[in-house]
Amino acid sequence: MKSEGLARSGVISLLGSAFAALAALLLTAIVGNALGASGTGLFFQAMGIFTILSQVLRLGTNSGVVRFISEQRAFGRAGAEWRIVLYAAAPVAVLSGIASIAVHVLADALSVWLAAPGEEPALADLLRAMAPFVAAGAVIGVLQIAARMLRGVTAFTLLQSVLLPASRLLTVLLAVSIAGVAAWGAFEAWLWPLPVWLVVTAVVIAGPFVRDFRRRAESTRHTRPGFRGFWRFNAPRSVSSGLETALEWSDVLIVAALASPSAAGVYAVITRAVRAGGVVDKAMRVAVAPTISALLARDEHGASTELHTKVVRAMILLNWPFYLLLIAMGPAVLMIFGEEFVSGWGPMIVLAAAMMFQTACGMLQSILLQGGRSTWQMYNKMLALALSIGGNLLLVPLWGVWGAAFTWLIVVVIDNLIAAFQVHRGMHVRLQPGRLLLPMIVPVVVFGGGGALVNWWAGTGLLTLLVGGFVLCAVYAVVLWLLRRPLHIEALWRKVPIVGSRV
Repeated sequence: MKSEGLARSGVISLLGSAFAALAALLLTAIVGNALGASGTGLFFQAMGIFTILSQVLRLGTNSGVVRFISEQRAFGRAGAEWRIVLYAAAPVAVLSGIASIAVHVLADALSVWLAAPGEEPALADLLRAMAPFVAAGAVIGVLQIAARMLRGVTAFTLLQSVLLPASRLLTVLLAVSIAGVAAWGAFEAWLWPLPVWLVVTAVVIAGPFVRDFRRRAESTRHTRPGFRGFWRFNAPRSVSSGLETALEWSDVLIVAALASPSAAGVYAVITRAVRAGGVVDKAMRVAVAPTISALLARDEHGASTELHTKVVRAMILLNWPFYLLLIAMGPAVLMIFGEEFVSGWGPMIVLAAAMMFQTACGMLQSILLQGGRSTWQMYNKMLALALSIGGNLLLVPLWGVWGAAFTWLIVVVIDNLIAAFQVHRGMHVRLQPGRLLLPMIVPVVVFGGGGALVNWWAGTGLLTLLVGGFVLCAVYAVVLWLLRRPLHIEALWRKVPIVGSRV
């Protein structure tokens, strides 16, 4: 295994995640401007249903693949990785195939439950369109994380964060600009790249998969994980993974069903804009999760604590500027998607504040999972989903998009506080909030105060957003350089062992 600087090991993943987030924002802008708020709501409603189905049917295997392969490598074992991939992929392929058939057969019945009045036929058509792709969406997720472990971060990042999002952006752009399609055609164009990249991903992992298979004699019964052991860990993760995905999309579906497609369109746009800030979180998890898993497997709690603190400092310094720009210059951001969406600025402030809190909590979910506490996380997500559904059912009919935004805030705070207690007290990975104060203050002053000043002085136009954002980024870079030692930025480049790729 190779040793890399933490920041350097994560830079490829960070760039890939940034590209994926940019592609998602461009996709949202294309759909928003082409379809309007109502068509956008229908498009994202279908996307939410498809995402929930495909993610749930992955059965939480991403964490299982990372954990078990990392554990094998932490103890220098070989010849069992191919088994782990098969343990994950085979059940997913079978169940997702059955689900594809079920979606097609039950499309009309499901649309009655999920669509707003009058939108049932349109949603039923979208459900039938997605049915053949459900299995591909589930299986490709398993094979991509296998590529992460067998081929490394670069292959994983290209497949998941660059090639698939770019091809989806291109097909949707062609569909709405050249063919002039409505929500149904745009959604089908979004689906078509999936089977192509499923085949490509299978080809990418074939080489290391076969090589490890040939070394199977080196894996003894006492050192290799069994099918039952894999799924004993993964069973609760299967539930919690589905809960996480439902938590991410259930609010959009509830707004669409209880308010209107137009309100769902506004809410979908502001949630997509806010979630774009999660690129650093995702990149850090991809880069560091195998190392966290290996450290926890060896009970190295002190090293886990130090690594987690470094990661959280980096996440705050890189994530908070984005959220603060959304808060300070939200109208200009939302104008990119169309004038109908500017009304979502107030609720977007609430969502951005919630995500700043989540960023400051760090990689709590990854620590729970890679430390073998998947059952704890499952119960956490059950509670979070119950709070989300209950809050949305109660508040959306009263306050519309505002009700969904406040529900999001409540759920994020409670979910992270519970996970923080479990990680700090139950797993002995100590949280150190005092060491995060300076990394919090710097972006708040530069982007919060500076963004509000720019907004007050120059207004909220797109040109103001571009010029003001550039100036604030330049000022921020200078401040980070001047404060690089107090902020411990240089420490991020020290060598940290990264598990997950062979040399």
